[in-house]
Amino acid sequence: MARPQRRKMTFGLVLAIVTALSGLGLLVLSGWFIAASAVAGATAASAPAFSFAGPLASIRGFAVLRIGARYTERLVTHDATFRFLAGLRVWLFRAAIPLAPARLEEQRGGDLLNRMTADVDSLDAIYLRVIVPSVVAVVAVLLIGGVLLWLDPPAAVIVVALALLVGIVLPLVMRRISAPAGQAIAAATARLRTRIVEGVQGLAELKVYQADGRHAEAVLAENETLMAAQRHMARLSGVSTALSGLAGQLGAAAILALGVAGVAAGVLPGPAVVLMMVGAMALSDALVPLPLAFQNLSCTRAAARRLVDFAGLAPLVRDPEAPAPAPSSNALALSGVSYRYRADGRLAVQDIDLVLSEGQRVAVVGPSGSGKSTLAALILRFRDPDAGIVTLGGTDLRHLAQAEIWRRIAYLSQRSQIFAGTIRDNLLIGAAAADDAGLAEAIEAAGLTGWIATLPRGLDTWVGEAGVQVSGGQARRMALARCVLKDAPILLLDEPTEGLDRDTEAQII
Repeated sequence: MARPQRRKMTFGLVLAIVTALSGLGLLVLSGWFIAASAVAGATAASAPAFSFAGPLASIRGFAVLRIGARYTERLVTHDATFRFLAGLRVWLFRAAIPLAPARLEEQRGGDLLNRMTADVDSLDAIYLRVIVPSVVAVVAVLLIGGVLLWLDPPAAVIVVALALLVGIVLPLVMRRISAPAGQAIAAATARLRTRIVEGVQGLAELKVYQADGRHAEAVLAENETLMAAQRHMARLSGVSTALSGLAGQLGAAAILALGVAGVAAGVLPGPAVVLMMVGAMALSDALVPLPLAFQNLSCTRAAARRLVDFAGLAPLVRDPEAPAPAPSSNALALSGVSYRYRADGRLAVQDIDLVLSEGQRVAVVGPSGSGKSTLAALILRFRDPDAGIVTLGGTDLRHLAQAEIWRRIAYLSQRSQIFAGTIRDNLLIGAAAADDAGLAEAIEAAGLTGWIATLPRGLDTWVGEAGVQVSGGQARRMALARCVLKDAPILLLDEPTEGLDRDTEAQII
């Protein structure tokens, strides 16, 4: 998934290494320079002249390089990460499209939203907080370890031990300990978002049935569960950071003790001891992010698993490998059609025989749950029947491309989906190239002419998020106008007059 950004990610990794090495050089050289200057001042009478120009220029060079590399690295790595996340959302959306609508009906809206947002966002940790710090730490260990091996091999052994402890052992231990908390955070976040979204979307129903208080209590309970998991993770983070810092300080103290012994034995110059100790401290700073990164990796892995599980869902219907030619007729026929939603459930429709000729108008009536919407789903091939066949122009729907079926049918579902935009935007979804005359005809057919005439901005009136600025009846008629505008040979309406008053209903019929 990250391959399209591999060049930027590699460049960002190089910049991160340059930033770390320039920071190490700045710190180590500054410490050595201060100590060497002090020694030179104390022994000015007997020691050769000490050159200030070279070290000062190097220190300034490291400082400027570090600032420039850090700024550029932040730009490049975050740009690559954001583009990776954008590509991930497109991939996830493409995986979701074949699942619509049948398999998506099985998903809770809040949970699906959480996968699209929070789960995707959590994957930024893989590159920024795991890969980059790990590579930088390896380079820092090799550099500092090599310098100390040249100056004092025992000090190099301490650095390697420090790297193994803080860079490998502690991250693995913290990852193992924090895995349950990380998984709990991911799961609790999903549940909390789901409850909040359902509460917002179903607020009217909750108020009507006086269940809003119980729902609020459930939201607070989920929030407390999430906070408890986050507090536990925060405590682990504190322990991890403290242990990393303690190990770094103990390593620096051990190297200082070795250096002092080396100076006393006359095998090490005094400034070299400062260089070694400051180098160990700088290395500790490079290793500190690793335990925390691998500790939070469990949250990232849980989010990634949720995304992969969702993307791996198999659609209920697929296009045939070799679709049949488009039929010349638009006649619909159902022969012995039966369908059940679950293998162990009751039949939603059973032994349906129905022939719909071109130009014919048929109303299918019955109580709620009698299978009217199921019948519509089978005609649209949102689902395939368990028994019998559905044909369009004499061709089995399973042998036709889904796009060909949907091109011939304008469908008004029970839910009037209105998008954030203007009235015109929402109507043109049915036919993007429609002219004003076509819009006027569809508006008249849906009984919207009088209402739109009262709006100061007419068709360019903003309807708000999910059509919040319009009533349920107006939204229903906008959806109907969209179907009329499509001008498909087959018009399939599910509860077309839901939410309309008697006069408007009569006008539309």
